[in-house]
Amino acid sequence: MRPHSFPFSRAALRVSVSRVEERIWKHSIARSAVPERARRAFDELRSASQQIEKADAETARIWCALWSGSEWAVELLRKHPEWLEHLTAEALAYLHQLKGLQRELEMFLTSDLESGRHAQAFAKLRQFKQREMIRIAARDLARLARTPEIIGEISAVADACLATVLRIVTHQATLRFGMPFEQDASGEWQQAKFCVLGMGKLGGQELNYSSDVDVLFVYSDEGSVFKEPPRKGKTTKSSLTNHQFFTRVAEAFINEVGKLTPDGMLFRIDLRLRPEGDAGPLVRSLASYENYYAQWGQTWERMMLIKARRVAGDATLAGEFLEMVQPFRYPRSVNEKALDEVAAMKLRIENEVLKSGEMDRNVKLGRGGIREIEFIAQSMQLLHAGRNPFLQGAQTLPVLEKLVQYQILTGPDAAGLSAAYQFLRDVEHRLQMEQNRQTHSLPISPAARERIASVMGFKSFAAFDKVRAKHSRHVRTVYEKLLKTNGRVEAETLPNDFDESAANRWQNVLAEHSFRDPAHAFRLLKEFALGPGFGHVSGRTTELALQLIPKILAFCPVKNPRKITSSSSHSRLTGEILSDPDRVVARIDSFVSAYGARATLYEMWTSNPALFELMLFLFDRSEFLAEVAIRTPDLVDELVLSGHLQRRKEAEQIFEELQHGRGDADQKLWLRRYHQSELMRIGLRDILGLADHEQNFDELTALADASLRYALEIVQRKRKLRAPPFAIIGWGKLGGREINYGSDLDITFVAAPKVKNLPALQPLAAEVMDLLSSQTELGVAFQTDTRLRPDGEKGLLVNTITAYEDYYRQRAMLWEIQSLTRTRIVAGDKKVGEAFHEISAQLTDFGTKPKINAFTPDWKKQIAHMRERIEKERTPAGKDALAIKTGRGGLIDAEFLAQVFSLEYGWSEPNTLRALQRAASEGILTKADAEKLVENYRKLRRIEAILRRWSFAGETVLPDDPAPLYRVAVRCGWKDSDEFMKALAMYRVAIRDVYGRVMR
Repeated sequence: MRPHSFPFSRAALRVSVSRVEERIWKHSIARSAVPERARRAFDELRSASQQIEKADAETARIWCALWSGSEWAVELLRKHPEWLEHLTAEALAYLHQLKGLQRELEMFLTSDLESGRHAQAFAKLRQFKQREMIRIAARDLARLARTPEIIGEISAVADACLATVLRIVTHQATLRFGMPFEQDASGEWQQAKFCVLGMGKLGGQELNYSSDVDVLFVYSDEGSVFKEPPRKGKTTKSSLTNHQFFTRVAEAFINEVGKLTPDGMLFRIDLRLRPEGDAGPLVRSLASYENYYAQWGQTWERMMLIKARRVAGDATLAGEFLEMVQPFRYPRSVNEKALDEVAAMKLRIENEVLKSGEMDRNVKLGRGGIREIEFIAQSMQLLHAGRNPFLQGAQTLPVLEKLVQYQILTGPDAAGLSAAYQFLRDVEHRLQMEQNRQTHSLPISPAARERIASVMGFKSFAAFDKVRAKHSRHVRTVYEKLLKTNGRVEAETLPNDFDESAANRWQNVLAEHSFRDPAHAFRLLKEFALGPGFGHVSGRTTELALQLIPKILAFCPVKNPRKITSSSSHSRLTGEILSDPDRVVARIDSFVSAYGARATLYEMWTSNPALFELMLFLFDRSEFLAEVAIRTPDLVDELVLSGHLQRRKEAEQIFEELQHGRGDADQKLWLRRYHQSELMRIGLRDILGLADHEQNFDELTALADASLRYALEIVQRKRKLRAPPFAIIGWGKLGGREINYGSDLDITFVAAPKVKNLPALQPLAAEVMDLLSSQTELGVAFQTDTRLRPDGEKGLLVNTITAYEDYYRQRAMLWEIQSLTRTRIVAGDKKVGEAFHEISAQLTDFGTKPKINAFTPDWKKQIAHMRERIEKERTPAGKDALAIKTGRGGLIDAEFLAQVFSLEYGWSEPNTLRALQRAASEGILTKADAEKLVENYRKLRRIEAILRRWSFAGETVLPDDPAPLYRVAVRCGWKDSDEFMKALAMYRVAIRDVYGRVMR
């Protein structure tokens, strides 16, 4: 890249100059005030290096740019004039990549490392780093590379140096203490692994000339250090634990990286991003990090981990760490209030900058600075990258491009941010290169300001500052558009006591926050803070309660935003709000009473606000789960603090966990205890947005599958049966893996064709059902329904596959054949299940005109007629608009379409959504119809799931009373019921439109 022109006055030159000097000044790119410094450097270095006399014109230009722009570089070259040979135009033409730097270091240090001269190796490493930084600065100042390439080169130098330091200090520790080992699951000893993760600008490969390096230290697992490799069942004496060993490695690493020596230092090292900051341990195991982020991880830590990257040590361990934190740093769904937290972080930074009077001079932390661009990119990743993996990445500029590509930022906004980022990083580099100081602020003195303007290529500081201000204004405009918190107004604080004089003020505040009965809510909050009136509540407990109450109000709908008190300024006027604050406060009161240890509970909620917020939305979003939480008050915090909420479980894992209760005397109670815990886990994942609704159906189905399989195994074990006596076939939502909250399990029991004692199998099936469905003190696990078997309730509970086939061919009605499209084997005899699947595939392939009595040429018209009957007979009179399942354009429209497609084209696809998507991919539906049908079906199904999550009952009709309808609307994400019903009507019109075209 050729340099752009810099003004230059020859008046400052001496009258008499040598031919070589003339060559240098002819190509000078600095202003008249600057060449004098470059001239002095030239004079001093000319006698020390023959390279000066050999300089070609381009090399002379580069040197002049370097000496004019960096006093630090001149000082280093005075000490090491031999480095000039690395600064020729030819040598600087290309960037140095990490692998090349590593090879060069290997050759440079091999003899010292092999001889054990570690101190000398470290000294050479520091010189190598300084030489490379001057090389990069020369490329930068001479405009041989753009900003992204420069920051990438600086980061590559850091990677090479840090990896070398870790290699040396690990070798030293191993010689002294031995090797760290851990035991695998089989008890075998394996060598423990260790790595250094880069965070911040190091992780993003965006370092500047004077950056700190932010790092985390990770080791694989706990274990011990041995001089000789241990063997299973036989070990030598251990000298240290793995934690102690890796702590010493980390301490040595920190010391060598940050040590100030005559050869300079490598990097300032910053460890404050580790869990618990300065108070936390230097090193943690992988499991320890997992537990911390699952229990205590905050929004700023999510953003910090977005830039996490291995820089040294074991690559496999680093990969395991990044995979482990992936759902945390890129959540599939995050409450948009996270943007408020980001804005608050930036506001705190600004307040600190304001204190030092640098708001308009600090190009990093000031308004419209580099940090705001980084916050914009990372915040948008936090909101969207969990669902769109193409937005994931650690580097700011590529992320901005992706945000445009996926229409999250506009092209002009992103282009302006990108240009501003490169310009401001350029300024930051030139500020730091002058004296190699960690500064981000423009100087105050006029001479220094003119120098900065000069090396940035401007005629004056005024011209430079005009461009800088334009970039900063654009950054600030985009930042405020995306991240500025709305609705925050100054007003009086909440009352800090609960005496009679404060009661009216409290009730006014509560009324403004949409409490229907402010007087009752005041009494409950008073008890929340002061206790129930018997026993003693400490002042500390009351203080904590007064910190928690504003957090409750923060999520309440506000009637008049201008009256919001500053104490509840966290309240958001958009996004997630509580649908029923009165009920939430009442539930909190019941929960606190059940928990008992009020002080401990408040401490936990205060120190972990995310847990408290989760409790609020649990009480607001699910009446059923709220009751479970109150009955078992330790359950929620155990699930949260254990990290289990981050994990998605498949049926096989759930089945394995159920096996832990095989020894329980009462298997019904064990099944119900486990079932309640899993329902709570799945429900909390849903409420938190850790799983979308499709995932939620999968997880509920996995729980049902595993429970049926476990119940059958219990019966087998009790009856001492070697093999399953039958197959359990799932129908309907169970067959389609679409189990919802409170769904019954539609099942049938199918035996082999030649089973010898069919009557003996009936009680076995009944026992399986009893294990899941009988009423106990803990309720039921799942209600089971076997009415879809041949002849319904009159037929045998267990019948042979031959009898099933005969029934469906001879006597089944069309709706029963239609039901067969949604079947699959869930548990039991796999061969019988596979045979049943083959038969059902033959019976439901209407394209081949199957030989069954239910098939007639007008079968599609019959199904359409059946749908009309359901719409008329099962939809309450006058409530079609509220009947989201049975009404016109309701869920049954889409379900019937999926079943019709399966019958017509012979598909074995019991899942409704996948059947509709298949119709789109195979061109059966037009692209427009397919998109319309799938999108609106998904939206309608989500609303059904939210309804059922509340009560765990099969609610198919919305309430017609305005108050509960409003609460449903809020739970579904709308501000009011009018907007909710308008959207719902649009979904249903779209579904019916497609249904009408297919079924006509």
